[in-house]
Amino acid sequence: MNKRLDTLEAQVQSNKKRSVFAIAAFIALINVIFVVLVLVFYRPDTNSAQSANQPWFWLLVLEGILVVYVAFQYWRNGRNLLSMNKGQEISEDTTDPDQKRVYNIVTEMSLAAGLPMPKVYLVPDPSPNAFATGMSPEKASVAVTQGLLNIMDREELEGVIGHEMSHIKNYDIRVTTLSIALVGFITILGYGLLRVGQTIMYSSGGRRSRDDKDENSTQLIGLAMLLVGGLIIIVGIPLSYLLQKFLSRKREALADVSGAELTGNPVGLIKAFRKLQNPQPAAKVLSPNTSQLCLVEPLFGKKQSRSWWSRMMDDHPPLEERIKNLQLVMGEQPDSDLDSGSES
Repeated sequence: MNKRLDTLEAQVQSNKKRSVFAIAAFIALINVIFVVLVLVFYRPDTNSAQSANQPWFWLLVLEGILVVYVAFQYWRNGRNLLSMNKGQEISEDTTDPDQKRVYNIVTEMSLAAGLPMPKVYLVPDPSPNAFATGMSPEKASVAVTQGLLNIMDREELEGVIGHEMSHIKNYDIRVTTLSIALVGFITILGYGLLRVGQTIMYSSGGRRSRDDKDENSTQLIGLAMLLVGGLIIIVGIPLSYLLQKFLSRKREALADVSGAELTGNPVGLIKAFRKLQNPQPAAKVLSPNTSQLCLVEPLFGKKQSRSWWSRMMDDHPPLEERIKNLQLVMGEQPDSDLDSGSES
């Protein structure tokens, strides 16, 4: 038992360090872009010593814009997520046995985690899945789909809820929101520069100016915007997406082992994952905006067999990898038979 807990703690600490590294890499990537922008567009004024004519001033302006954008995304995140997915709140006095079962499990997991009781929602989707929302444990919600309730027994559902409660306990929603905001900022920056550069080149090339020097200067600015914007689109955006997927996968791996620690029974989540390896109905109600928050990659009409690139860009590790990781945490050999029961 002690060996298992030691292994779980090692997994948790390792994944936390990797998440910190990913966020640091995001910030570094954006600041590299900022420095490139200042170097390309900054023109020193030798006749003025004002702050507005210093490169560090424009770096601070860019940093300020980034902070405002991220703060706005934080404010907006989750406000309409449950209504977007047609979530129906499950009350404590529900008479539906399946809904009562999930409500009781959430209650037990919140007590085990030492967290406030989150709101519980049912999403009327045939595709089995679950997700957690909320920027803090005090404002958290846990949602499960009808498809999940249809195929999971109590032990499996407990493993799934433990996973989602771990997201709340680890403040994963904040990390996810931050990564989404940073990717969005880089994307807007790249395509914005490209579009403005195209506009400048088109307008300056289609008119005659009395001052050829001014016209050439304007065209150079437009060309610089095109080049920097194109560089961000070709290099910056793919890198940001890869970092986002890396962070999302590590977040899911952390929630797997944290959830196993919370329930004290990794077998429940392993069995749930094994069921989810079977062909499942495509999502009909779940919004694609919820994909990063879901227990598993939602299937939106995609084929079960996809290209390696498509699988690599998933927000979640492959189920077989997650199962093997939980088996190793238990001290079991991968692919061992766990149907005979679990040790406590």
